[in-house]
Amino acid sequence: MRAEPRYAYLGPEGTFTEAALRLLPEAAGAVCEPFPTVSSTLDAVRSGGCLAAVVPLENSVRGVVPATLEDLISGGATLQFDAEIELPVTFALMARPGAAVQDIRRVLSHPHAHGQCHRWLTQRLPGVEVCLSTSTAAAAREIAESSSPHARYDAAIAAPIAAARYGLSVLASGIGERRDAVTRFVSVRGTGPSPARTGRDRTSLVVTADGAHSGALVDILTEFSARGVGLTWIQSWPTGTALGSYHFFLDVEGHIEDGAVGDAMIALRRRAVEVSFLGSYPHVGGKPGRLDGSGGDGTGGSPEAWLSALRAGEVLVGGR
Repeated sequence: MRAEPRYAYLGPEGTFTEAALRLLPEAAGAVCEPFPTVSSTLDAVRSGGCLAAVVPLENSVRGVVPATLEDLISGGATLQFDAEIELPVTFALMARPGAAVQDIRRVLSHPHAHGQCHRWLTQRLPGVEVCLSTSTAAAAREIAESSSPHARYDAAIAAPIAAARYGLSVLASGIGERRDAVTRFVSVRGTGPSPARTGRDRTSLVVTADGAHSGALVDILTEFSARGVGLTWIQSWPTGTALGSYHFFLDVEGHIEDGAVGDAMIALRRRAVEVSFLGSYPHVGGKPGRLDGSGGDGTGGSPEAWLSALRAGEVLVGGR
C-alpha cells in the first residue's frame, strides 16, 4: 500500500499557513503536519520526512518574514520553490460556544493581529484587555481548551480557519483595519526539475554581491533589464561577513527555460557572482513573463553547462 504524501507547514493547527497549504491542489489527500518554527518546517523536507513544506515569505503590511529568509540562506542549497500562494489575511473574534460579544473582557492574540485589529477593539469593545500569544492559532487553542467559567481569557483574535479547527464560535469577522492585506506563501521541495513553463511564471534567485564593489547591485539588475526581464521583488539580506556585503533575494518575470532569463543568469555567472536558484513556478497574480531572448553566447560553455544543470534539476555546490 502506497503511503500518503506528507506536507509540513508552520504551525500550530489553525494558522494562516495551514489555510494556505489547504489551497494547494497538490496537497489534496496529503497528511499535513504542523511544525513549531520555520527552520523545523523546512528541515522536515531536507531530511526526507515530508515531500514539501509551506512557509510564509512576505506580508503586504508587515513585509518579509525574516525567519524564512534566514533559513533559506543558512540551510544549504537543497530546497526549491515549486508554487506560491497568496492568501488574504482576515481576522475574526472567536470564543467558546454560547459566549456573546458583550461578555468579552480579556482577548488573547498575536501582536501583529492585535495591531491590525486595534481600531475595531477600541470602537466595539472599549476597555477590553488584550493579552499576547505566540501565534493566533495558539490563542484560539487556549480559548478552546479553557472551558472553566473562570478561564483567564474570554476570546481570541485569529484566522477564521482556527475557529473551525478548535470548535469556537465566530463573534465578529473581518475586524482587521487593512481589508486588502495579503500574505505570500511558498511551497518548498527538494531540488529537482521546475514545474513546466506556463507563460505566467516567476523565477526566484539569491544573488550574493561583493561588498567591495559599490556598483554590484546595479550590475546585477542591468543584466536583467538589458534583456527585457522584469524584476518584481528585491530584498537585501546581510551576509554577516562585512558591512555592505549582501545576499539579494530577487523575483524576476519568466521561467528558467526562457532564453532571456537564462541569458541573464549566465551573464551573472560570468561576472563570478554567486547565484543560487530558488525555483521557477507559476505566478498566481502576475502578468505573462517575457519569453524573448536567445540562448548562449559562445564563451566557453561553463556558464551554459551550469544553467543546463539547473534546468535539469541538478544540485550544484556553490550556487544551486
